[in-house]
Amino acid sequence: MAKVKCSFEDCKLPAQRIVGDCSFCQGSFCKNHRLLEDHKCRNLEDCKREAFEQNANQLNKERTQVIKTA
Repeated sequence: MAKVKCSFEDCKLPAQRIVGDCSFCQGSFCKNHRLLEDHKCRNLEDCKREAFEQNANQLNKERTQVIKTA
């Protein structure tokens, strides 16, 4: 089985299995380019928006409810 090379332009390093796979652009990257910012992922804004929405939903679930008594 041949090693998969990093999808980053001009990089000759082998891609890391699992941790080097980007689910946003479907690329396979080496240890130096595995983070979205490092390989300049074209879908970085989608990733940020998705993370923001997940965090907002989680915070809304954990929000303290004030019960007013008369």
